[in-house]
Amino acid sequence: MDGVALTVFQLISFFIHAIQPILVPLCLLLAWGLMILLLWSVIAAIADTIRRAQQMHKIPCPNCTFFTKNYHLKCPVQPLIALSEQAINCPDFCATRNINWDTD
Repeated sequence: MDGVALTVFQLISFFIHAIQPILVPLCLLLAWGLMILLLWSVIAAIADTIRRAQQMHKIPCPNCTFFTKNYHLKCPVQPLIALSEQAINCPDFCATRNINWDTD
């Protein structure tokens, strides 16, 4: 049994010494590849967040006359789509008037 284990360890040692010149560049490439994938995924997440924020800023409900600012009933005209992406092209949107009290 000891002879078989010794032969296996010698075979493993020979294999490690044989691939050692290739092992360091291979590990370097793998490490840089993982860093590039990590950077790519972070950039993709940031870009997706920016796209999502731009889409959410298109929702016109807070600037609508019918918007109540009430948690229970946000909009009496279209309550099912109020403050959602479906409200972007709301047919009942009516912009609030910005009253300027300065008469100078």
